[in-house]
Amino acid sequence: MRKEKICSFYVSDFHLITILLPYINEKILEEKEIITILQNDVSKSIKRYLKSVKNLNIEKERILDIGWKEIKKMKNLKFEEKIIIISGEESFVKDVNEEIEKNVTSSEILNCYKICDTEDISRISLDYSIILNTSGKMNLKQNSQDEQKIRTIQSQT
Repeated sequence: MRKEKICSFYVSDFHLITILLPYINEKILEEKEIITILQNDVSKSIKRYLKSVKNLNIEKERILDIGWKEIKKMKNLKFEEKIIIISGEESFVKDVNEEIEKNVTSSEILNCYKICDTEDISRISLDYSIILNTSGKMNLKQNSQDEQKIRTIQSQT
């Protein structure tokens, strides 16, 4: 596992859960260890979501065991070779990343930003090459407007 950073954007707890569940389930099936570092407790929301949404083909118990409460201390957590999900406002995500990056050389970090202003998405996503949304992971360069223009021009020549 190399160091990989992915971003995601959400507007509510349920939106965050909808984005994360397929990704987390995939990583659980791959037997990867997942750590969540959350600014806010979403444990009630995840339980309610899993209870109310029927026909989900996911590892519900293992997903619930990950830990969905806010984290106050990171001192005893070991991050190497793990999937690290960080969720919260931009300043929180930035502070946690600075702390983790001091000691981690190999991990997959998913930074989930709570968004209040859509202009923040454009600015924040400049630092990433991969975004996770409800459709899964996408390469940001492939979906940029410039890249789409280039493909359109190439297809017309």
